[in-house]
Amino acid sequence: MSGATRVRLRGLLRELGDLAEEVDPFGRDDDGAQLFDHIAVVASKAAGQARDLETVAHNTAMENGGRR
Repeated sequence: MSGATRVRLRGLLRELGDLAEEVDPFGRDDDGAQLFDHIAVVASKAAGQARDLETVAHNTAMENGGRR
């Protein structure tokens, strides 16, 4: 599982990096709601994938008698 999760996380992080170019630092406050919503969704997915990997890493370490 963790290999596929890592691939998905990497893709999401790349997408977030690409979205950075779309954010206008001098844009109006009422612009970009759709873009920001999309960024929030992608960031949430990336956070979930990272949490899954952290859990797997922790559980594997504990099963092997190691510490985090």
